[in-house]
Amino acid sequence: MKNSFFLVIPEQQKKPERVKLFEETALSHWISELPVANPGLTTRLFYDFLREFNSLEMPLQLRLDALELLRPSFLDIEDYLLSCITQTGFPKAEKDQRTHNILVLIEKEFTIGYWMIVRELTRRNVSWLKGKNTALSIQRVVKGLSRILLTHYIMCLSVPEWVWMDLHSLYKLSLKLKKESVKVTDKNCKFKKTTTIAACYKQALLLDLTVPAGLMQKEI
Repeated sequence: MKNSFFLVIPEQQKKPERVKLFEETALSHWISELPVANPGLTTRLFYDFLREFNSLEMPLQLRLDALELLRPSFLDIEDYLLSCITQTGFPKAEKDQRTHNILVLIEKEFTIGYWMIVRELTRRNVSWLKGKNTALSIQRVVKGLSRILLTHYIMCLSVPEWVWMDLHSLYKLSLKLKKESVKVTDKNCKFKKTTTIAACYKQALLLDLTVPAGLMQKEI
């Protein structure tokens, strides 16, 4: 899978001095300084940070480590924005539409980071060690795309067609690499601490088959 139709990678810039901000010590400090008492400001800061992160050229392992370190904060922001759009009924107000747009932008930007890793790792023969990173990265992309599906279903909006195309392509890629059943650790999952690419893909399919437009928002 050489390209994604939905997850477009921005032009990469060489700025070694900026890349240092994403090393573990500096990044941990930045996360600790986020104004979590002000979720709106935290959301804006996080999104701007992600955009710069995805535009910088850096080693794959550094990118993966940074994303995993950022992931708990991302999930907290995602939960906050989801709670905002599920508190009101239909028809949705303009404020809810804006919140949804911001949520999708952040979900997409965060998923692009993992997609960059997947694309580079699968361009060549994958060693056993890199194979573990490949399974994890594909699972994170599939999960990210699935969350974008869920976000659209909650708002009763049509899902961008490229999302499904990318989901199907990623699952086919995992089958080709024999990674679909590899257990991936997911400490932030509320239900199970390990999952697989196949399980995440099937969850997306099953959600679509339930005809989400007929479910309550919180049921979705």
